[in-house]
Amino acid sequence: MTRETNVMNPPAPGQPAARLLMSRLRGMFEAYRQDRIRRDAFLNLLCLDDKILDDIGLTRAEVECAARLPLRVNASHVLAVEALARRKGQIGW
Repeated sequence: MTRETNVMNPPAPGQPAARLLMSRLRGMFEAYRQDRIRRDAFLNLLCLDDKILDDIGLTRAEVECAARLPLRVNASHVLAVEALARRKGQIGW
């Protein structure tokens, strides 16, 4: 039975610092990988035509702007907040 080191937990006494470093690097890589998968799925919105985007309450410009955000930012959440604000008349037209 192997014991996995959680990224957030300090190393157990006697655990080599290299093992802790590798564990943290794996955690960072996994977070980046998940962000990349999420962004790739988000980019599928750009494949939709403008009529469909309009039907779901989005504009192509909003999707393109959200797609340029850093990976660590959840682009879908930002897009949803901006689209809701636009629909309520707080921004845009």
